[in-house]
Amino acid sequence: MSSETEGKDLLGVMPGRSVGSSAPVVDRLREIGRELPDLREAAAAYEAILLLLIDADLHTAPICVTPDQARMNMGKGLPLLNGLDLEVDLKGTRALMLRIAGALENCGENSNARQIRMAIEEDRLDAGRLLSQIASGGSGGSVAYHQDLDSGLLRAIAENALKPAFHAWRRQLTPLSEEINWNRGECFVCGATPILGELRDNNLDKHLRCGRCGADWQFRRLQCLYCGNEDHRTLSTLYNEDPHEKNRVEACEKCKGYLKVIITFSPTPPELLQAEDLATLHLDYAAQKLGYIRLEIYRSDGESEIT
Repeated sequence: MSSETEGKDLLGVMPGRSVGSSAPVVDRLREIGRELPDLREAAAAYEAILLLLIDADLHTAPICVTPDQARMNMGKGLPLLNGLDLEVDLKGTRALMLRIAGALENCGENSNARQIRMAIEEDRLDAGRLLSQIASGGSGGSVAYHQDLDSGLLRAIAENALKPAFHAWRRQLTPLSEEINWNRGECFVCGATPILGELRDNNLDKHLRCGRCGADWQFRRLQCLYCGNEDHRTLSTLYNEDPHEKNRVEACEKCKGYLKVIITFSPTPPELLQAEDLATLHLDYAAQKLGYIRLEIYRSDGESEIT
């Protein structure tokens, strides 16, 4: 298949799916594009990518974790996937990376995406090594450097290609965590930094949401997820001047980290988390203008291995 033909198939439309799909993620992204014209192109790119992920048919091997192992790991503050050999469909994940790169190239005529697509097509990327680095919280920078590729974009493409596997593992492992306390900033399944916080129900209980696997866990209202600061005098809540804006930013004066928090009565479906992250991009701008940083939590122990 030529690059031009493949590009036309990468607008987020898979066989059997119409452009006017009623999938909630499509509806939400098109709503964002209508309400926020500056984000229309970004929303179109998200649509193309997220539909590829929804339709991805990868063969993800189940994880062997017993209830006792889950209690032991989480009791030590370790995510459930910590240190495990994660068996993924490397061929299928590589193909998904290729389609994601093509979708980005098609949506934005992105020369960096084109370079990554060509590197994948020409087998110049060590997919196993790259995916292992990304799964363990790394940036994949060393792989990108040797190929003279955009490391940030390559990381984003690899992270998205891994999401179907991580979502499958989250669905399998979440029941093991139901009666285990986890009040940490990183995801209890995969160890990733939350993409959003949610204040839910009438009590406005605080939950953190993982953008990598979609996990959901409760967290203390007054605590910085990055440095653990619980001093209310150095914890700030930033609101938009728009009286109709209910969402907000929670910021820590000690580490200068911030978290976007949305108000919702029910959990955001995992496949919609990236869309809500895009819809609240104005909160990122406001927080960063005031000097706050969207930090990441890294683990150096017990790295997982992709096979």
